[in-house]
Amino acid sequence: MDNLTREQRSRTMSRIRSSGTRLEQRFFLLLRENDIQYAMHPDIYGKPDCQIGDNLLIFVDSDFWHGWNFSRWRSRLPQEYWVAKIERNRKRDASKFRALRRRGYKVLRIWSHELSTPHKVIDRITSAMAATRQC
Repeated sequence: MDNLTREQRSRTMSRIRSSGTRLEQRFFLLLRENDIQYAMHPDIYGKPDCQIGDNLLIFVDSDFWHGWNFSRWRSRLPQEYWVAKIERNRKRDASKFRALRRRGYKVLRIWSHELSTPHKVIDRITSAMAATRQC
């Protein structure tokens, strides 16, 4: 059980920034350094972090909050609250991505750990850009 009340937890969680994070700043700098034109935080369902061209949406997600490789480390979480929170995030992400793909978007997720190999991130993005131009 969480040791905070529902109101205390809600207040704490509301202080966590969802945009303008260091993770996003690193990602957007990488795009600028590689002369990739993008729209930051387009007004599109699902709140993607950026849009490139008409069809490519990119989400830059934290390994922890969005549960990268979650099955490997979920048992180490101290409270069931966190397991449930991350599972909800994962389900919501999957639902958003399906809906966006049905609407004709190509959706890429860049995980925080991937930014340690920026050339691979750029390769993924440029490949996706080329694929969306062919469609």
